[in-house]
Amino acid sequence: ARESLDLLISKNKFEADFLFIGNLIDDWIDNNKIGKGNGWNSYTISLRIRNWVWLFNCIPSLITKKRVNSLYAQLLWLSFNLEKCHGGNHLLENLISLLICTKQFKNKKSVEIFNKTLLLLKIELNSQILKDGGHEERSASYHFLLLDRLLELACVMELADHEKPKWLLKSLKSMNEWAEKVIIADN
Repeated sequence: ARESLDLLISKNKFEADFLFIGNLIDDWIDNNKIGKGNGWNSYTISLRIRNWVWLFNCIPSLITKKRVNSLYAQLLWLSFNLEKCHGGNHLLENLISLLICTKQFKNKKSVEIFNKTLLLLKIELNSQILKDGGHEERSASYHFLLLDRLLELACVMELADHEKPKWLLKSLKSMNEWAEKVIIADN
């Protein structure tokens, strides 16, 4: 897959071949009214907004007012509908996606959501990452997924702000150390 993506980019065909994605995004917006249906499940929104952020950054021709407005509406909705009742991986997905998405907007509300969410993430990581660096669910696959998500967040924060919180780096370090201990032969 990586080779074909590089080939498309080198031939300047990347954007042309992926314009259908815009139609999919518009279809989702048109057929999923705010707060109605499974498309507005907080976990689902968390995955979607993070993907839209990357799509919009990698393929700027996908950016339209309608799509950005929908992204912002989903960001706001998610900020008021965190999955605190489920905790664990759902809440962490919500928080990480909010932090990544808020960095795409330059307004007072986004900064407010970012600051509140960053504090919640710090609290959750202190609770969910155990002293040995492993995640409390003790699932190696979820641990690796969370580690990936947190690394993605750290990269976004570095790109946006040229800094990362020390507590996030500490969590990443201890999680990575735990990950190295549980990798089985041949990765």
